[in-house]
Amino acid sequence: MIHEDCPQFLSVQCGDYVKIKGPPSAVSDLWTGQVINCISGARDPNAWTLFQVININNGEISIINADTVEEILKNHKA
Repeated sequence: MIHEDCPQFLSVQCGDYVKIKGPPSAVSDLWTGQVINCISGARDPNAWTLFQVININNGEISIINADTVEEILKNHKA
């Protein structure tokens, strides 16, 4: 289990459904996507810095910064 002080995005994995802050949805500040790829950083290859996600409302694929993930809605193992 991850410590409560750690950001949620540190435990995101491919297949997870996540709540994301910011665009591409102009209607709301938050939108929901499914993570299809996790991209690690140059300094720490074990830490995700970017996610490729598909917007579940319109099918648009985007690359987002990991810190824009607000919450994991459904883990891929659930």
